Amino acid sequence: MTSSRNEEVEAAEAAAAAFNATVSLRSYLSTHHLYAARYLAQDANERERALASRAPLFDVRHQGLVLASITESVAFVEAAINEVYADVAEGRGSYVGQLSADCCSHMSTLWEAAGDRLQALDKYNLALSFANKPRLEEGANPYQDAKRLIELRNYVVHYKPHERTTDDPHRHEGALKGKFPENALMSGSGKPWFPDQAFGAGCAEWAWRSARSLAAQFSKRMDLRLNYEVADFGDPLPN
Repeated sequence: MTSSRNEEVEAAEAAAAAFNATVSLRSYLSTHHLYAARYLAQDANERERALASRAPLFDVRHQGLVLASITESVAFVEAAINEVYADVAEGRGSYVGQLSADCCSHMSTLWEAAGDRLQALDKYNLALSFANKPRLEEGANPYQDAKRLIELRNYVVHYKPHERTTDDPHRHEGALKGKFPENALMSGSGKPWFPDQAFGAGCAEWAWRSARSLAAQFSKRMDLRLNYEVADFGDPLPN
């Protein structure tokens, strides 16, 4: 939330208190998810660096930070597009006021009919189609990395135990290996690349940056500025 917005809220609350009125405020949680993912990745990196000299080592706090960054990154992807559709459907113009009436009509109809059932990436591309903007290319980034990130989140959140040998690569290995530095705490462990060597600070950093890249490309094509792009917490996201 920007400083000017804070001042507006404080003024509204003061006026409401004077007249014993109720103030309605709108929250955008997507930005909180993104910052959480960023801070979790930062903490994972600091812990990984601090413990690297003791490798190979499994550290449950480090793993918790990495897993949480992955899930928070996808929470941002999902919340960001939901906020756009909800703003359109409810006639909230703060972030979507420049969209055409035709685009808003299509988005509102879709949101009300199937908003809870559509996949997040489909919502992004459908919005672009409604606005007559180029869709995100499914075979290229940022779409591809966002898709892999969501699949990784699903693996973590809907985990099912399975057995395999060290010479039997997991399906996620082919999709993710080489995209980020390996977990330094598993160096020399002989453990499979996925998940042991994959779930490190590098993965956490890739996760939140991939999520932001998707949202940034979407907002650029839609000619919008999403909440995370205008919110001011006094600690800007690194480039």
